[in-house]
Amino acid sequence: MSEIEPQLRSELEQLVPLPRASRLNWDDVVDRARSRRGRQLFRRRRMLVVAIVLVLLVGGGVALAASELFGGDPLTGPAAPPSNDAALRALFPPYRIGHATQLAEYEGRKLFGARTASGGYCFSATSPTDPKGEGGHCVSKADALKLDANGPVAFTMSGWSAGGYAPGASEVRISGAGIDVTVPVAENGWWVGVAQLPLLGADRLRSPLPAGQDRGFVVARSVGPDGRMLGQTRVMTVTVTRDHNGRVLTVGLGS
Repeated sequence: MSEIEPQLRSELEQLVPLPRASRLNWDDVVDRARSRRGRQLFRRRRMLVVAIVLVLLVGGGVALAASELFGGDPLTGPAAPPSNDAALRALFPPYRIGHATQLAEYEGRKLFGARTASGGYCFSATSPTDPKGEGGHCVSKADALKLDANGPVAFTMSGWSAGGYAPGASEVRISGAGIDVTVPVAENGWWVGVAQLPLLGADRLRSPLPAGQDRGFVVARSVGPDGRMLGQTRVMTVTVTRDHNGRVLTVGLGS
C-alpha cells in the first residue's frame, strides 16, 4: 500500500472523506473504508437471511412452520374404506369434504374425519347397527381452530355416538345428565364411545337432569396416563321443557 494509484486514492477519498486535520493520514482512510465495507457486508448477510426465511414461509416451508407451531395435521390415521369415505362426503355436500381418515375404534364403533374445502372438519361414526355411519357432525369454526392448535374437542353424532380429540390423554370420562362412561383414547389423540341418555320411560317422559334443573351439560373430561385431569370439553347440551304442572313435555339435545 506504499504506492497507490492516484485515481484509486481519489475514489477512496470521495467515498470516505477525510477530515482536514487528517487529510494526509492514509491509514485512517483505509481503516474507515474497511469499517464501511464491514457494515455493508453485515447488512447484506442480514438481508440474505431475511430473504431465506421469507422464501421458506412463502414456499414449502409453510407446512413445516405450521407443523412446528400448531402440532401438524390432527387427522392422523389410515385412509377410510371407500364406503365410509363416500358416506361422510354424502352427508354434507355443500361442505365439499375431502377424503376421510379413520381416527379411532372402540366397542364396534369407528370414528372417521375429513377436512372441508374451507379448512373446517366433518366427522361420522359407525355403530354395530350402522356400519356406514350415515350420520355425523361438522365442527364449528371455533372448534376447527382448536383442532388446528392441537386443542381438545368433543361432539355427538348419530346413534348416541360421541367422539373427539384429547391429545395427551389416555382416557375420556363422559358424564352429565345421567351419563357416566369412560372410553380409551387412541395414540393419535382421538376417541369414540357412547353418550346415551338413560331411558326416559315409555308412557311418560322423565328428566335426565337433577331435580329442579331444566338445562344441563354432558362433558368429556380428559385424563392423562398418570391419572391427572387434563381438562374438559362440552359434548352436548340437554334441555327440558315442562307444562304448567311441571310435567316433562320434551327433552332436547344440542351441541
